[in-house]
Amino acid sequence: MLGDKIVKELEEREHLIKKLKNAEFEYNAIIEQAESKKNLILADALQKQKTILQEGEILNKKLHKEISEDAQKKAHNLLKDASAETKRIQDELAKNWEMAVKATTKSVIQKLMNERKDLQDEYLKTLIDDVQA
Repeated sequence: MLGDKIVKELEEREHLIKKLKNAEFEYNAIIEQAESKKNLILADALQKQKTILQEGEILNKKLHKEISEDAQKKAHNLLKDASAETKRIQDELAKNWEMAVKATTKSVIQKLMNERKDLQDEYLKTLIDDVQA
C-alpha cells in the first residue's frame, strides 16, 4: 500500500509538473496574443490619429479659404461704398461751389447796381441781347 501511495503521489506530482509546463506554455501564448492585439490596437490608433490630423488640416485650409474670401468681399464692398460716398461728396461740393459762386456774383452785381445806376441799363441791355440771340 505504501508503494501504491508513493506511485500515486509520484503520478500526481508528474501530472502537476506537466500541468505547470502546459500552464507556462499557455501563459506565453496568452502573452503573445495580448502583445499582438496591443500592436494592432496601437497601429489602428496611429492610423486614426493620422486620419484625424489630415482631416483637421483639410478643414483648416477650407476655413482659411472661406475667411479669406469673406475678407476680400468685405474689402471690395468697403471700396465700392467709399467710392460712392466720395462721388456723392464731390457732386455735393461742386453743387455747393456753383451755388456759392452764383450767390457771390449776385451779391456783387447787386452792390454794383445799387452803387452805379448807369450799370443797370448796360446790364439789362446785355441780358436782353443774350435772350434774343
